[in-house]
Amino acid sequence: MNVSFRIARRYLWSRKSQRLIHLVSGISVVVVAAVAAAMIAILSAFNGIENLVEELFSSLDTELAILPTEGRVVPAAWIDSLEAHPGVAHAGGVLEQDVVVRRQGEPRVCTLIGFDLAHGTHTGLDQRLIRGASLRADTLGVDCGYVGLGIASQLRLPYGGDAPAQLTVAAPKRGRSLGSMQGRSLLDGGAERMMVTGSLPVCGTFSINADIDTRTIVSSLSFAQQVLQRPDQVSRIELVTAEGWDVTRLRETLDTELPPELTTRTRREKNALIHATSRAEKWATFAILSFILVVAAFNILAALTMLLLDKRRDVATLTAIGMTGREVRQVFSWQGVLINALGAAAGIAIGVALVLLQDRFGLVRLEGAMVPAYPVALHAGDVLGVAFVVLGVGGTFSAAMVAYLVRRMVPDAG
Repeated sequence: MNVSFRIARRYLWSRKSQRLIHLVSGISVVVVAAVAAAMIAILSAFNGIENLVEELFSSLDTELAILPTEGRVVPAAWIDSLEAHPGVAHAGGVLEQDVVVRRQGEPRVCTLIGFDLAHGTHTGLDQRLIRGASLRADTLGVDCGYVGLGIASQLRLPYGGDAPAQLTVAAPKRGRSLGSMQGRSLLDGGAERMMVTGSLPVCGTFSINADIDTRTIVSSLSFAQQVLQRPDQVSRIELVTAEGWDVTRLRETLDTELPPELTTRTRREKNALIHATSRAEKWATFAILSFILVVAAFNILAALTMLLLDKRRDVATLTAIGMTGREVRQVFSWQGVLINALGAAAGIAIGVALVLLQDRFGLVRLEGAMVPAYPVALHAGDVLGVAFVVLGVGGTFSAAMVAYLVRRMVPDAG
């Protein structure tokens, strides 16, 4: 074993050292451990939020979609062509556009999403229903719809009961948009003549997140195509990968086979702004916590200074028996590294334990939220990153400070 390391280890635990030195060293270890534990906990919390966002948006989307390169719609005939692809287990058409919804009162502008129920079972919408046992195609021979919880509240839809509430769904006639009707009341006869309407029974209510719940209604694809006057057209085609295929491989294959007017996009790309914001917040917080390690480095500086003062005679002895100045500096550099290593190990252990306890028992609860407890997810890369930063920052500061202190306080060892 390296002689400098053995001496540093004895200094760390030596009972002959002053108690104050042990106290300052202990405080340094605690500070490093607290920062490391905070890093693990906060990074895991951001991972949990990102996973929750991914799960929530998967309620209406699959992992890969085909969209038009230009324009708003894709010919629905592509659905059958894509279903024949060996890498596609399911292809479902989705038609999406803003519409006006009314039920015995003031109309509201919502986003209508139409897809067939086979597609609905491949998303997570079934698990997000809070009224209605499962998605169904129709009731009494009429297309069935599902509304977000926020819209259900705004329109005062009955929560229970077997008889579905009826919604009137209206969309501007082709060539017009809701923006072109600005300044015209949606209740007057002129606006009504500019729109195509349909009656949609509501068979259930879903809850995904506050934004989607207050602006989204879901219907069958045929109903959406009728009201939006888009026969044989869809806004996008959602794909489910076949067994033995992954999204990356399927996308690369389709990119070489599809015509230029069609493009592929993943779920993460469709929600790129949300994921980019979450990731930026995560690493900004990580950087801020890394700077706090500088505070711990000053605590280590105090501990090393006091140790050098206490061990001046030992340094003279070590120099006299033939240790070089470099080897003397290594003794105290190892001392700083050991303080950082102890703090990092203790902090990472505490942080990992807290994350696992939160994941298992939900120690931090969220009252009235869509999830009962704060979501967390532990990633091995984050743990290794924290260990690298703590040891790297601490080790660098320790080495620099020790070199300076030894030259100033023990010139003979320089």
